Amino acid sequence: MNTRFGLWLIIAGSVLGMVVAARTPDPIAPAPVVVKRTERPWLTREAKTQLLGPDGTPGPLFAGVTLGGSPPSAEARARIAEFARANHVDIRLEVSGDELRAIRLSVTFGGCCGYEGADSLASRFHRPKRQSRIDSRGDWVDDWSIALDRGVNIRARVRVNRFEVRWEPTLSTTELLETADGIVGKQRAGVTKAAAERWIELEHGHRYILEVPYPFRHESYGEYAAALPDSTANLQIAGEHGRIDDVTFTLRDGDIDDVKATMRAHWGRPHVTGSTWTWKKHDRTITAEVDDYSSVVTIHAL
Repeated sequence: MNTRFGLWLIIAGSVLGMVVAARTPDPIAPAPVVVKRTERPWLTREAKTQLLGPDGTPGPLFAGVTLGGSPPSAEARARIAEFARANHVDIRLEVSGDELRAIRLSVTFGGCCGYEGADSLASRFHRPKRQSRIDSRGDWVDDWSIALDRGVNIRARVRVNRFEVRWEPTLSTTELLETADGIVGKQRAGVTKAAAERWIELEHGHRYILEVPYPFRHESYGEYAAALPDSTANLQIAGEHGRIDDVTFTLRDGDIDDVKATMRAHWGRPHVTGSTWTWKKHDRTITAEVDDYSSVVTIHAL
């Protein structure tokens, strides 16, 4: 009897345990902790004031830094680097030899509307519009360049939420002729290496452009000069078998007499046939089609 009673107690306890277990709710797992990424703050008004001067020139941050001058001092470099770190921008000082060749600024605007930040900053750099027959308001140009009266050349671009600008000293017409003359007949590889991203391939092994900080269209034409196609606002280059055979460019200046005088001073007295000026050298031929509004110049290596 005791054995049966003991067995009954064991069975009853098991059943009771199963019932209690069935009624006991599972423990609730804690909700995962969601860590939100902190977006980079946009440039403050104070930061923009330090970065930019009148007409999109380099601002007070670059005091003592001269485009085309000596390389910046260690103190100036440290000041600029600290500003860039604190404001989440990229600033590079491009030095070649003993000369500050360019100042580069890149800014990426985060968040859902970063493109608005990029567009707003771009408006400080004479960003032009390309006129459209469909929309009279025109479309913003994403790549442009313009030379300012202060001897500063701006080349800028917008890519969605990223803005980039390169400040360079503007070349004179004499310096432009020297640059073009200096690469004709040279091996392409050496010129490409020195030019870095300024060298742009249009047709593999045949056609290229070289970006140069020169106002190919006179300032009297206004900001539309910046909206010209790259082929008309740079040096146009052709070559075969790794050599630069031809360099072509178009000079559009408000005073054609100045252009003529500069070409004479650089190449000497030309042979003139109508509007065509020709110079024949031992290693090259220079041809210029001259009119009152523009001069198309081609330097051909022999």
